[in-house]
This record gives sequence, C-alpha cells and structure tokens, in this order.
Amino acid sequence: MLKSFIINLFLLLAVIAGRLNAQSNLTNYNRNLGVTEALVFNPELKPFYHGVASGDPLTDRVIIWTRITPDSGNTTPKDVNWKVATDSLFKNVVNSGTATTNVSKDYTVKIDVTNLQAGTTYYYVFNYKGAYSLTGRMRTASTNTNHLRFAVVSCNNYEAGFFNGFKKIGQRNDIDAVIHLGDYIYEYAPKGYGDSLNGRFVEPTKEIVSEADYRTRYSVYRLDPDLRYAHQQQTFISIWDDHESSNDSYKDGAENHQQNEGDWQTRKDISKKVYFEWMPIRDASSNSIYRKISYGSMLDLIMLDTRLEGRVKPPTNFDDADLPARTMLGATQLNWFMNNLKNSTAKWKVIGNQILFSDMNVGFGAVNAQGQPAITDINAIRGVENLFIDNWESYPTERNSILDTMKNRGIKNTIFLTGDSHASWSFDLTKKPAIYPNPLAANLPTPSSSYTQSTGAGSVGVEFATPSITSANFDEAIGKAQTGQFEYLINNPVPVGPPFGSVVYNPHLKFVDLDRHGYFILDLKDDSAQADYYYVDTLRTSTNKETFGKGVVTANNSNRITRLSSKNAVGKPVQQGQAPSKPMANSSSINNNVENNAIIIGTYPIPTDNLLHINYALNKSGLTDIAIYNSKGEFIKTVKIGFQNAGIYTYSLDVSRLISGIYFFQIIVDGQMVTSGKYIKN
Repeated sequence: MLKSFIINLFLLLAVIAGRLNAQSNLTNYNRNLGVTEALVFNPELKPFYHGVASGDPLTDRVIIWTRITPDSGNTTPKDVNWKVATDSLFKNVVNSGTATTNVSKDYTVKIDVTNLQAGTTYYYVFNYKGAYSLTGRMRTASTNTNHLRFAVVSCNNYEAGFFNGFKKIGQRNDIDAVIHLGDYIYEYAPKGYGDSLNGRFVEPTKEIVSEADYRTRYSVYRLDPDLRYAHQQQTFISIWDDHESSNDSYKDGAENHQQNEGDWQTRKDISKKVYFEWMPIRDASSNSIYRKISYGSMLDLIMLDTRLEGRVKPPTNFDDADLPARTMLGATQLNWFMNNLKNSTAKWKVIGNQILFSDMNVGFGAVNAQGQPAITDINAIRGVENLFIDNWESYPTERNSILDTMKNRGIKNTIFLTGDSHASWSFDLTKKPAIYPNPLAANLPTPSSSYTQSTGAGSVGVEFATPSITSANFDEAIGKAQTGQFEYLINNPVPVGPPFGSVVYNPHLKFVDLDRHGYFILDLKDDSAQADYYYVDTLRTSTNKETFGKGVVTANNSNRITRLSSKNAVGKPVQQGQAPSKPMANSSSINNNVENNAIIIGTYPIPTDNLLHINYALNKSGLTDIAIYNSKGEFIKTVKIGFQNAGIYTYSLDVSRLISGIYFFQIIVDGQMVTSGKYIKN
C-alpha cells in the first residue's frame, strides 16, 4: 500500500509540475464553445466600464482608481472629476478635485486622496462630462484598534473559472482591506494555463509581451463583474507575483521568457508600468512594490517583492550549495525588511509574501527508473524536490538569516502570508524540520535548529498560505484520489523501514487543503491571530455559495500554531453599508445613446506604423467586419473577421500600406455598425 502511495505521489507531483509550467502552442481555438456571460460589458457604466478601485490605505489617505473608455477612439487628454464623502449620497463631501488622464496612461486615473480620518469608511465617485462612475467604498488604516480583519487572496486565473471568491469578499462588511499576494493576471496565451470550459477566454490571443498586450489582458480581468464588485466594495493592498510579468520570473529572466520574445528587461519594465497603471497602488520610484502599511500599535504589514526586485535565478538542484549565497530580496530590500522587522513595536508583524517561506519536504515521493521507491537515492529525491525549487528553500542563507534574526532578537508574533501555491497551508516557522533517511545525508540540507512537533518548541513564527481564487489546484491536475494520498503522506509518519523506522517529514505543517478554492480571513486581536479558510462550492458557474473550512490559530507571543478551531465568532462591524450597485443619476448627454452592443476598449499604439491593435467587446454575436475610411470619409477597405460570439477580442489591423494621416474605422456586426474609432498612421 505504501509503495503504491509513494509511486502515485511521484506521478502526482510530476503531473502538477507539468501543468503549472506548461506552455500551450495552441494558436487556434474555438471561442464559440461553452457558455458566455449575459453581458460582456455593462452599458450602464459608460464610460467607466472597468469600475472603480481603492488601495494602499494609510491613516490619512487612500488611493482611488478608475479608467474611462473614450468615445470613438478619441485620443485627446481627458479631465475627470472626483469626490470623497462620508456617505454614499455625498451629502458630506470631504475632498474633491480634477485629474487629467491621457493615452500614455491608458486613460487610467489614480488619485492619492489626503486629509482623511484614521479608521474611517468613505465613499468616492468619478465624473466625466456629467456621467458618473460606480460609487466606491474605501477605508483608511486604523490607529487605535484591538481588532483587525483582512481577506487574503491570490492566483485568479480568468480562464480557470468564475471569480466566486471575489464575489463573496465583496459582500463582506467586516474587513479592513483585501491583501492580494499576486498572480492577479496570467500571461499565457488562451488555454495556455488551465482550461476554458467556462467559455471565459483572455485577450490577446497570444502570450502577452508588449505594452498593448498587458493593458489588454488587465482590461479583460477588470471587466469581470465579480472582480469589479470586490474592488468597488473593498480596499486592496496588492503585490505582484510572477504571472504579472512571466512565469517563474526573477530579476534577470524568467522560465517563460524566450529569446524570440525580445529583451527581458524591456518586458519586465512594461509589466511593472502597466501594473501601476491598472492597480490601486501608490506610485513609487522605479515602480517598486515593497512597502509598509501600519495600523497603529496593532499591526505592521510589510509587503515584499520576491520576484523582480532582487531575486537571482534559482539553483539547478534543490541541494546545490548556496555558494555564493543566493538572494531572494536583494541587498537593499533585505536591509529595509530586516530594519522594519527589528524596529517594529506593533503587536503583530505580518509579512505579505508571494511564495512559500517554509520548507516543505516531498522527497519521500522519490522513485527510481524502475518505478520503485527510492528515498535513499539523491538523484531520485532531486527529481521530486526540484519540482518546487522556486520557493524560499532554494535561498537558504538569506532565509535562515531572517529566521535567526527573529530568534536572536526575540521578535514575537511574526506571520508570513503566502500565495502562489494554489493550496491552503499553515506552518510553524523553523529551519529545515527533517531530512530524508539517506546514507548520503552529507549531500542533503541538514537541520540547523531544533523543532518539536508536539509542542512547537523551536518555532519562531507562523505561516498562513492562501488557496487560489481559481488557478488549478492539485486535484485538478491529477484527481481527488491521489491528492488525498498526498495530503495523507505529508501529514502522517511514513514507514521507511530499518534502520529509519517511521519518519514525519513535515512536522511543522499543521493544516493543509490541496483541492479547494477560496481565500482566508486573517483575524487579529490582542490575544490571538487566526486564519479562517473559506471555500467556494464551484468555479464552473457563477454562484453565491461558500463553506467554512478550518480556523488556524496562533496565540499572542506563542510564535507557533496553537490549535485548529471553528471560525472566529467575534463580530467586527467595520464598514458602513455597501456602495450602491448602480452609478449615480447623471445629467450628461454622454449616456443618451449608450452603445449596448459593442465598445472599443483601446487602440494600441497611437500613432502606429504597421499594426493597429483594436481591443473591443461585443454584447451581440454575429458576423464581424471592420470597415476603414480616410479623414474625408472616403471608404478604403473592409476586413472580414467572421462569426464572433459575444465576448472580448483583439484584432491586429495591418495599416502598413496606408499613407500617413488620420483614419476612421467601424466595427460592423451582421451588417450593422455597432461602434467606431479613429487612429493615426505615421
């Protein structure tokens, strides 16, 4: 039985790795299969189709965000008005102003609203030519509180399913903010990462590389009604992981960046620029995302960048010597982090981090070439452990220095929050907790600290890892039965025979769930911190159902997980009522002729020499054509695209043979013009 378990585990890990790192070479696919949403875009939101968002709360300020979609491809700068009030009817306005946006910002608007009161809920709205956006709800950071609550999320792959987790988070009125730990978008071509059984397809129809590509991909995500709703109702504190740029990225490259995709530094800079355009994050020099947000004496929330700031390439093998010592954060960020950790006087030190900080041993699943268990064969062990080489355990010197600092300085109540793995984990924080029974132990990392499973002695903090919103879990890679076997093996002693007996390879692991999607609520009080895991029932349909999974608790000053429990029953009425579901009434003519069937989301680049990428959305299915006219209104040509279902599309129009000048185009569905735009040919 054990033999089959271990062999199945190895197969499980191999398939998971293949699925998580697979690149699809599919360039043609049938978008006409599956179920599409009733409305791809909401015409009532014109011109603020992507909704509103808030982020990076401080005690006296919050970022607010929106994007306008100009009519007819208009490329002139736009003045957008905004106001903030203590009520959703805006009877008590506390701040207001006007911002100018233009094509260089992709018509996004981002305001750092100041002069606010700590621990207070506000409402905000944007106005363009008399048309109002959705009203957003936001909350500043508290300075005097003994109870905080955050939703913690990561890994929302649009194609993998409906964002039901975001819908549930949006409905909550008891959280201070949403902490998003990355993989907000995925860079792959359609069907390149997971399935599209829901009829949810990304644009453009290739892996994203250019500025236009990244902007288009964010646009697809932000038109999703559940993600738009979560941003409208909650304030986000976000960091990127790898898929906002490219899979398994680091400072100087990425596993999913190839030579034919151009210069990595250029692609990285583009991905960072567009992230700052589309996310409600406070602007920073060099578009760096590591920062600290404080909630009085209760919490210092330290957000890290373990991807693009300083990380060097991972090793070839998990047991390669760390010489010279590899860096995850880079010297500047590491010093900043250590200083903030050592000097924090807050009760809870919470680290927002992309990847698993704890070692997780899986080498007991090793098999040899004959398919037999081989847990004393270093090469076989490498074959399994190397599947997870992207995590902190590949940077042991830097990781151990952080753990040593926590121990030697007596730093209490440190919690790492982690995304990326698409699964729920809760660990005590310690150095390598176990080694594999192996005559070649000298070739393996050795425990350098003592840890006792039964008491948690030797732990210096805890780690809570959030499941994915939609990205593929273990069971979706190989099936529930083998996922259950994996969960059993990593939680129980493995009998390996004499002279080793039975070995618990992950004694520091206190809770794991590998096959459910959702999020957890981080509940911070004077006496404890608790992670309450919530799971949605399905990703296949848009639903409003979730179930409570498990609560994981660390007591004040214990530095370890003290118990598993039911969800925290202590109520926390944080926010006032929900922001309204529809925009405020407007007095503008901008919505008098609302285009219900199509919109042009963006045209890139402007001006252009060769290709014009037209990103558009259709609420009506039919035969689609693009008709082109010159500045005098004279017909040039028609491009026949073919039948398209209601959905979001990008068409790359070849304009290389046209002379310089201004041109107009019309998108025609079943012979009826549904929207139009203009562009400039260099």
